[in-house]
Amino acid sequence: MSEASSPLHEIPEVFRLRSAVPDRLIHLLPKHLKQEVPNHVLFSYPKTSSPRDGFIDVSAAMFADAVDRTGWYLRTTLGEPTNFEAVAYMGPNDLRYFMFMFGAIKVGYKMLFLSPRNNLEAHINVLKGVNCEVFLQAQDMDIDAILDARPMKTGVVPELGELLHSESPVLEYPYTKPFQEARNDPALVLHTTGSTGLPKPITWKVGTLSTYEAWRTIPHVGDYVPTTEIYQESRRVYTSMPLYHTSGLNAGITWALLLGVTLVYGAPHVVPNPAYVDEMHQYAGVDSSMGAPSLYEELSRDATALETINKFHYVVASGAPLSQTAGNLISKHTRVISNLGSTETSCLQRLSPSIADWDYFYWHPTHSGIEMREVYDGLFELFLVRDPKLSLFQGIFTNFPDLQEWSMSDLYERHPDPSKSYLYRYKCRKDDVIVLSNGEKVAPALMEATLMSSPLVKGAMIVGRGKFQPAALIDLGKRPPQIVRQRHDLVQSLLPVINDANEHAPAHAKLDQYHILFADPERPVHYLGQGKIQRHRTYELYKDSIEQLYESAENAEENVGLLQSEVSDMPHLDFYKRENIIQWLQQLLSQLTEKKEFGEHDELFANGVDSLQIIRIARELRFQAKAAGLTGFGPEVLTPKMIYAHPTLGQLSSFLMQQSMSRKRRNSLQGHGRRTSRDLGLDHHESVGAAGQGNNALATMQALLHRYSHDLPRQSASRPRPTTRNMTVLITGSTGSLGSYILETLYRDSNVQHIVCLNRASNAAQRHSQLGPKRGLSHLDPCRVEFFKADLSRKRLDLEDSVYERLLATVTHVVHNQWPVNFNWPLSSFEPYVRGTRHLVDLCIASAHNAHMTFVSSVSAVGAWSGSGPVPENSFPELNVASNLGYGQSKLTTEVLLQKAAQVSGVRSACCRVGIVAGPVQQRLGLWNKHEYIPSIIISSAHLGVFPATFPSRDHVDWLPVDKVSRILFEVMVSTSEMLNSPESGTQVYHIVNPRTVRWSSDFANDALALYPQGTHVRPVMFDEWVRALNDSTSEIDRDGTLQLDRNPAVRLLDFYSAASRPDQEPRSFITRRAEKASKTLQETGPINREWLSNWMVQWGFRNNVPGKRVAKASESRTPPAFPASTAIYLNNTIR
Repeated sequence: MSEASSPLHEIPEVFRLRSAVPDRLIHLLPKHLKQEVPNHVLFSYPKTSSPRDGFIDVSAAMFADAVDRTGWYLRTTLGEPTNFEAVAYMGPNDLRYFMFMFGAIKVGYKMLFLSPRNNLEAHINVLKGVNCEVFLQAQDMDIDAILDARPMKTGVVPELGELLHSESPVLEYPYTKPFQEARNDPALVLHTTGSTGLPKPITWKVGTLSTYEAWRTIPHVGDYVPTTEIYQESRRVYTSMPLYHTSGLNAGITWALLLGVTLVYGAPHVVPNPAYVDEMHQYAGVDSSMGAPSLYEELSRDATALETINKFHYVVASGAPLSQTAGNLISKHTRVISNLGSTETSCLQRLSPSIADWDYFYWHPTHSGIEMREVYDGLFELFLVRDPKLSLFQGIFTNFPDLQEWSMSDLYERHPDPSKSYLYRYKCRKDDVIVLSNGEKVAPALMEATLMSSPLVKGAMIVGRGKFQPAALIDLGKRPPQIVRQRHDLVQSLLPVINDANEHAPAHAKLDQYHILFADPERPVHYLGQGKIQRHRTYELYKDSIEQLYESAENAEENVGLLQSEVSDMPHLDFYKRENIIQWLQQLLSQLTEKKEFGEHDELFANGVDSLQIIRIARELRFQAKAAGLTGFGPEVLTPKMIYAHPTLGQLSSFLMQQSMSRKRRNSLQGHGRRTSRDLGLDHHESVGAAGQGNNALATMQALLHRYSHDLPRQSASRPRPTTRNMTVLITGSTGSLGSYILETLYRDSNVQHIVCLNRASNAAQRHSQLGPKRGLSHLDPCRVEFFKADLSRKRLDLEDSVYERLLATVTHVVHNQWPVNFNWPLSSFEPYVRGTRHLVDLCIASAHNAHMTFVSSVSAVGAWSGSGPVPENSFPELNVASNLGYGQSKLTTEVLLQKAAQVSGVRSACCRVGIVAGPVQQRLGLWNKHEYIPSIIISSAHLGVFPATFPSRDHVDWLPVDKVSRILFEVMVSTSEMLNSPESGTQVYHIVNPRTVRWSSDFANDALALYPQGTHVRPVMFDEWVRALNDSTSEIDRDGTLQLDRNPAVRLLDFYSAASRPDQEPRSFITRRAEKASKTLQETGPINREWLSNWMVQWGFRNNVPGKRVAKASESRTPPAFPASTAIYLNNTIR
């Protein structure tokens, strides 16, 4: 740890906290310091390009005189200002930036500082944005291209030495305005980085600069102190941050002028690099350091550099996140401080976390106005909310007085320790969030920082919007190898750092070696001032190469150009020996997953294998097939779908062996001139077509049903009805959207005495406490509600014996809501959940109170019903009406299992086929997931300017709000359990859909169009035209290169909407007589109406959409094309 000590006794009185004045005019500080501490050294810079040659110190008196000289220079050269005109300046990284900033404020101009890294288009955009007509330059700065594109007055400013060391005395430049009069005057123009487009100018006010002084005065919170107090422990700090950048100006004002810490700069014309920074550390006499994270990444790997850093008070990594690898290394030697902000906000009022929590931020709870709002699961967006009491602390609202709140568009994650829930770690820009094609979200910043921690990597950018998995563009700073073998060796050398980067990625977003693209020096990567890659411009430059990378990765075995043994560290696979295949798959899975032992009959998906890992297994199998010389065994056969269809090692190995033998026999027959039906490449199971596949699914359903029903115990005697008073209800799956509202309904009913929640996760209680308030749900009394981690697929639910025995003695009702909503899984992958239902049946059979079960099924259980008219509320023991996906098949199989449990064992149950579950309507809180297909239409239509006046297959709108569905399920549960003993009292089937439908084309579309906020121009079109507009919008995303899904979420479901635009069959409806008889809520529920829709739109972020006058109906004469309802429901993950 640092050997530095705290020299607070050396701090002059003028810099001590008790001298702080929150409403001080910062541009008058040089004058004040000249009067109080004229010889105090504010700044220091090297005499030559080498730090070994010594430094020139700048005292408070010298600096104040230089500011006045600069003011007189501006007044003499440019004349008297009339309205705070902008004056652009570009020069080397030296103190003239401060002199011109303060001098211009005193005269009445505002300086505009441009980044030399901008391209010409960016320069012109900023200059036009503030109507700049004057451009000053330092000697040898080339601005000819700028002046050619925008003619302006120009001049060469005095050298730094002339302003600092002039022998002639200078008169003070007068300035008499008090703070209240001056605080809203323009002071300075900076510009944004342009990370998502062209940079835009941001004008700071005089009062914005004062927030740096106010920061010093925020109170301590417990042992946490303002970061400025940590800063002031140092006496001489080296900074490599550029002075045209917010962080560079922040350093000069905060450290030098307010805290009295001498700020040391490097040679102006030397671009900071690790070797030069290390020299400055050694020879500049500094005891702390501040710079871009990329510099400290390199220094963290240098033992000698760390020895020097060991003597420091702190290292400040500014402008971008520092990788955890580098930060953890440096924090063993000194304190690491992360420093992030934005051009719009100046400083953010924060406290300093502990050394161990170096990568977290603690925003001051009472003096910052910061709110952290959860926008994605576990990711929080930083908002600044206006508070009149904090006007001196909130620079953003001085700059933008009409704002009431401001989003930083930065996302953070909360500290995993509940006792430190006030600490947040930066994850990425909200615009940088990568939404994969499956809707999962990737925060790339820490992955990129980790990749850049490699000495081989200059820059890294994670991409993958709309793809199934991410890729990385890596800039080596030089030309990458062109020979395939050398390129492969380079990727292999990067695998350790890729694995480290994957530590910051969720399971669905891991990088692999096939998705690495190296930058070409002939197409140089664009960088921002902080050393980060400029995403928009770089993406535009490489988007075609990125597409080619993904295409190549699809068939990597054909494109790598190396032997299998050179690409994979897996042993050769013998496709003709089943045991060898099983062992090979076990070894591969041990590399891909955390589970190290897979048995032959272990179900892959039930054991945590995800879709991305399935892709990797398929790819590795193709490599092996190519190496083995197997013909016809390529991407068309060895697909993820093939693995989904054979989800255990035993099934998969048998399939692979049979396919291999089949192809071997086929080749042999072809060699002897014999031709069979298999010469066409069709095995029996491939040639039977859809009917055969249906028969296979039916056979699997029947096998599952037999497996879990053949040993049901016979009912020995008549059993009592479950009580509906003082109920103890067990609910599975209580943390999801519907589950949390079911729990709320149970909790609010006085007849429910106790509730037991069984969930897969161990933190279900914590999750409910976090999400409940956002949904407007009750704070749960732990004496009345218990949470347990359970595995329903295991005997006795994998609960402790004492807990299970207590459930047998007390539970009166079971609500079974836990079921994975995954439409890629085959039926066999749902077996653990069918088994789990049987285990719940066993609990009901053995329970003291003859517990009743309510099963939350789905309308997809009858998705293939082919009768005429509405689907009846009947059971279908023949199992032939389920949809063609495993999800619906598993639901119907479970329904029939419960019917058999009623007939054989006397278990009472209700099977509730739930349709589309919409957002809540009984209060403003809560949210209908905006990424589901119906909300996506509403939100994207505002972006597209067109709304579909028809919707194939969904013209019958029969949705139910989630808070009503939960009440309906509860009423059905009570009604069914109160039935007298009769043949009908065993298992009842209910359709939980809205009996009172409206038409999309004549009702819903018109309400939606009427509710868009004033000024949102949306016109009605037919569905196929809307789909074309949605398809066209994908190109505008490509041009922008950044996340657009918040405004246009429907893009993610383009394939579904495209299919829905093709006519097929009439929409399906459902009989609901039994459900209406059982539920008063369903009886009284009206159709989807404008008030409900208005509530949902408010929840989605629309404003001023008060229900108003109905608009003219759109295109009612055209019959909407039809589409199978069974397809549409799968796009909504709240369909049960």
